[in-house]
Amino acid sequence: MNKKWMIGSLALSLGLVSAGSAAMAASPASGSTAIRTVAVSTPGKEGPATINNLTVKSIIPLLVHAKKLYTYSNKGGNEFKPETFVYNGTEFRYLSSDLGTKAQLINYIKRAYTHNAAAFYAQTQFLEHNGRMAQVNADIGNQLVYEQATARMISKTTTTAVFELSVPHSGGSAPNETVVVKLKKVSGYWRIDMSPDTLF
Repeated sequence: MNKKWMIGSLALSLGLVSAGSAAMAASPASGSTAIRTVAVSTPGKEGPATINNLTVKSIIPLLVHAKKLYTYSNKGGNEFKPETFVYNGTEFRYLSSDLGTKAQLINYIKRAYTHNAAAFYAQTQFLEHNGRMAQVNADIGNQLVYEQATARMISKTTTTAVFELSVPHSGGSAPNETVVVKLKKVSGYWRIDMSPDTLF
């Protein structure tokens, strides 16, 4: 019994000494100065939803991001086989649960659009039915390739901007489309101030 207790005490004391030595070895010598690095984002590289310096280059990722939001909401979210119903002779489908309420839909769209643009889109392109958001059961939208668009600034103030884009069709099947985009600065970041269905 005594022998076991002594071995346990010895192991414990060795463990503490070992841990203490490691801690001492890891601590920097007194008087030394540590160098700290801080990650800094290049303007326009913060992410498409956090662009605060709007240029002919930075508007393209914002529009690509905005189109993804539109496409997701326009296809009803993540439902592969959505629940459908007929209203006034037209077939509708419910949106997936992540976009299921008007507030959820508007907040999702506001990731790239102003509140007014998102609210207008929710009001005009969707139907609130039995407390859930629904849309006509059809896929719409254009085949413009915004990733390859070129932009020209028409006007810009500290809070508003207008750009003209030349956007190619998928596969180059037709001449480029000219698209005018209006933007507004919201809480320090640029947002599209047009309903998504008018762009895409």
